[in-house]
Amino acid sequence: MTTQPDGDEPASTTKTVPARTPTCPDPRRPGPEGCPPAPSFDLLHLMVALQERGHRSLTERMHDGPMQEFTAVLLDLASVRRRLSGDLADRVGEVENHLRAATNALQLPPGVFRFGYDARQSLTTGLTLRIAGLLVDRLDTDLQVDEHPPTHAEISVVLATAQLLLQASDPVGTGEHAWLAVRSAPAEINLLLRVRPRACEPPADAARAARLRPVADLIGVELRHDASTGGWSAAFRLDRPSP
Repeated sequence: MTTQPDGDEPASTTKTVPARTPTCPDPRRPGPEGCPPAPSFDLLHLMVALQERGHRSLTERMHDGPMQEFTAVLLDLASVRRRLSGDLADRVGEVENHLRAATNALQLPPGVFRFGYDARQSLTTGLTLRIAGLLVDRLDTDLQVDEHPPTHAEISVVLATAQLLLQASDPVGTGEHAWLAVRSAPAEINLLLRVRPRACEPPADAARAARLRPVADLIGVELRHDASTGGWSAAFRLDRPSP
């Protein structure tokens, strides 16, 4: 984040260098008799890696393009204001402040996987950026990942699983409320997701169930529907390799 300067100095965007996203290791999902990971888990990992790559590219373009131009305009305005006095100088100062505020608002949030982030920070950031407000209006979480922290690749699989299920549930709108729990153990990572659709949706939505089923079958998710409320829940287990 760019700090807010005092006085005549504009918001310095040239000093902010986007953090590079560390390379995520390949997901490690052991199969029977040493079989390679299932293709679906590779796809989940690649999905989040692609999102991070796009986010990083956008951040770099913003930093090297529009932010540089905003800084130049702010410098010019400050130079003009110093040659003025009275109400006109004050008016130019107000324009500077508005432009500085707009520039700060354009700063992009950090990516999911950032140097210095532990597993909880990465997972929390991913849920905030990729799910809360975007796929559901309200998201409550219960993250128990500190004792046996998941790797970046495992976090990618968890995030992508939740994203795909929520997107399939409602490809256009957002769900009303979701509860998401992630528990990391030495041998496995468990994801539990419960979703309450909007009140305007029919209690028994066969179309939503039909959209969710292929995604759940592809990933290996246990899916349950509540015909009385229209809600649904998903349980997902990601096996971890033996030490």
